[in-house]
Amino acid sequence: PGDRVMMDANQAWDLETAQGMAAALAPFGADWLEEPLAVDAPEADWAALARTSEIPLAGGENLFGAATFATAIDAGHLAVIQPDVAKWGGVSGCLAMARQALAGGRRYCPHFLGAAVGLAASAHLLAAAGGDGLLEVDVNRNPLREDICDQALNIADGVFHLPAGPGLGLTPEEGAFGPYLISHRRIE
Repeated sequence: PGDRVMMDANQAWDLETAQGMAAALAPFGADWLEEPLAVDAPEADWAALARTSEIPLAGGENLFGAATFATAIDAGHLAVIQPDVAKWGGVSGCLAMARQALAGGRRYCPHFLGAAVGLAASAHLLAAAGGDGLLEVDVNRNPLREDICDQALNIADGVFHLPAGPGLGLTPEEGAFGPYLISHRRIE
């Protein structure tokens, strides 16, 4: 009780399956259902699913380009817009999409699963954009996050605290790259 649940289908379902799953999952009170359909599924399928699903739909990690995001925001099928700073647009592109999503009445929750730099960039983007969005933080072991820049995961009581300092605020741990260096020599 009191926990929040978000579900991600990873583009696995066709319309009929997505509608059935959304209906079956609705009693669990999820905040959103992410990518229930393929990113390139017909707009009519997305519209039909949005009309019938009690769970708000989310997506954006696999959308590319300002025009594609604008279309998704304007269509209104996605309640949650999730651009990924490492996949498309970088900080500037994703901030513009976040602001456009918020202006369009959508929720901005950046997608990110990876190393410390992208996580810190996503956190800064979310803070800069405002709104009531959530930061996605992978709980799996990730050496490029924990071993290289452990301060990127400054989470206390469910709140992510932005790293301080210049740029994204990250400083690699002393000697952190040692175990990952590969020696090579050129063979002629």
